[in-house]
Amino acid sequence: MKSSIKIGSRPSRLAFAQVREVVGLLHKAGIDMTHTNVPYATQGDKDKTTPLTRQPGDDFFTNTLDQALLKGGIDIAVHSAKDLPQHIPAGLEIFALTETLDDHDAWVSPRAFADLPKGAKVATSSILRQKQIKQLRSDVHTVDIRGTIEERMELVKQGQVDGVVVAACALKRLGLEKEIKEIFPWEGMALQGQLAVVGRARDTALRGLFKAIDIRTRYGKVVLVGAGPGDPDLITVKAIKALKKADCVFYDYLADPRLLNYAPDAQHIYAGKRKGDHAIPQEQLSRMLKEKAMAGKNVVRLKGGDPLVFGRGMDEIMYLRSFHIPVSVVPGISSATGIPADLMVPLTARGLASSVAFISGHEEDENVTGAKPIAIPKADTIVFLMGLTKLPQIVQALKKAGWPDTMPIMIISKGTRADERIVKGTLANIESAAQQSGLTPPALIIAGATVNFYQDVPAKNILYLGTNPSHYRKFGRLIHWPVIDIKPASFDEKQKNKLKRDLARADLVVVTSRFAIECFMQTLKGETFAGKKFVTIGAHSADCLLEYGIVPFVVAQEETAQGLLKALLDVMDIKGKHVLFPRSSLPNPFLKDALIQNGAIVMEWAIYENVKPPKRDLPAIPVDQVIFTSPSTVKNFLNDYDTIPAHWDILAKGPVTAQALKEAGYEPTALLT
Repeated sequence: MKSSIKIGSRPSRLAFAQVREVVGLLHKAGIDMTHTNVPYATQGDKDKTTPLTRQPGDDFFTNTLDQALLKGGIDIAVHSAKDLPQHIPAGLEIFALTETLDDHDAWVSPRAFADLPKGAKVATSSILRQKQIKQLRSDVHTVDIRGTIEERMELVKQGQVDGVVVAACALKRLGLEKEIKEIFPWEGMALQGQLAVVGRARDTALRGLFKAIDIRTRYGKVVLVGAGPGDPDLITVKAIKALKKADCVFYDYLADPRLLNYAPDAQHIYAGKRKGDHAIPQEQLSRMLKEKAMAGKNVVRLKGGDPLVFGRGMDEIMYLRSFHIPVSVVPGISSATGIPADLMVPLTARGLASSVAFISGHEEDENVTGAKPIAIPKADTIVFLMGLTKLPQIVQALKKAGWPDTMPIMIISKGTRADERIVKGTLANIESAAQQSGLTPPALIIAGATVNFYQDVPAKNILYLGTNPSHYRKFGRLIHWPVIDIKPASFDEKQKNKLKRDLARADLVVVTSRFAIECFMQTLKGETFAGKKFVTIGAHSADCLLEYGIVPFVVAQEETAQGLLKALLDVMDIKGKHVLFPRSSLPNPFLKDALIQNGAIVMEWAIYENVKPPKRDLPAIPVDQVIFTSPSTVKNFLNDYDTIPAHWDILAKGPVTAQALKEAGYEPTALLT
């Protein structure tokens, strides 16, 4: 490293103060260096007549210094970070961003802002600040201003303007805090108050030196995650991995809350947006994402559908990028494609439809600018998202575009969810059909000949007594009526440590349900399961293990304890093997006893509690079928209601549940998997 480093900056008193601040931060980090301050007048320093509101090049205040860097005239440049161009010149790199000194805007004036007379002159160099000023006081005049901080303040003293808006950090760095009359309520510009150290990309020694003061090394990251169209099973494996690593999850109303179970220890913040009702305004939400990431948190922004299809995903990405916060996207299944596919309605079909268009039913700023006409593109199939409240306008727009009254059209409310509702008609009658059905948002509208592929199944009202109805939604209209409640068992540190020791010596881990897997993983969060052989029952439990990145050693196709034992003994001798068996708090001795009888050393843990929720009156609507999912659902239902109505069709999940029904005097009509 050179004995003396040449640090380039602009020639102002503020720029010299910024260089001293950077050197001081290095000193606090235990790094002392000899330096020479080399001033360069930038284009912005030489040209003080062009208003910044005319948006000169975004390198107006940095290009001269950057060129000096590239030519070797200086070793590093210190910039106000907010002056950085969107794209750093090739060959250069930001070595460090410092922590902000103050990111607010200050008001410098003899008068409080609220006390200004009508028509007062307010000076600022920013278009954004001018808009913000007008939002606070539409009766004042905003004027462009250029020059150093001292020159701007002199205009106030001379009476040429009634006050100036300047960055509070600039006044603080110059020791002029006493000049601040008040602080404005809005968020300052991106990177305001931060300093940027820029160097040559190949200069690894200097990069390593300035890393000590780079605030970005303490940042977390933000991941925009697509939650899919509604059914929680339609989330991707990559999305689940992101949730499991999250410290904080901001979730939309379109994201199934059960997905938060993948991030049990994270902070959950509801950020739902519906037309006219935003839990958190977008500007505030973006700031919260930024603040969490700057605090070192791994943040997941869980959005319905796909983050970049008719959402504010790109707005959030650009905002976070402006603060140099790491951000990535995990794609999701968009409702535009996921819902039609779930209903087996093709958006294109050979010989019938070769093109499809996706249209947002409403614009983001409609409440401000008023309704906008809906433009219908040339396509064989058109899918409208968020368009239920605009159905009359959509119908008129389609007719105006030449679509015939006989064209089939369908509306899907809450698609892929257990409470999904569908209305099908033609362009001529869909409005009246939708009105009579009482559909509610969110809804998807599909127009085109491929709608005729949809086959309506007569809806049955099905009382579902388990905890996860999504697998059986296609059976009819599910009424979720859980008669069991699953809660993870509570362990103190001593018990957790014993469980960890049992895991370490286990040759096999036997899990017989999704609940056992999820509660086991939650209890041992952060532990490694490398080399452990997991044995489980059925496809649903196997899928759950795969979500945690574990490929099951044995999957019993017969979903009973007897089936699991047989499948295990078919592939290995368990004599002398240590078997960890996390299970329900309800006793079921068969599997434990059978494992012991075959020579295994069983370490049994009640990992979750299966309890009965309080009794409720049965639903008032007629019930056609009832689905029992476990012996516990049979026991708890009969405990609350004494009998199963004779006209109900009884369905049982698995042979063990069927046997429990038979022992209670009921014969199930179908066995479900």
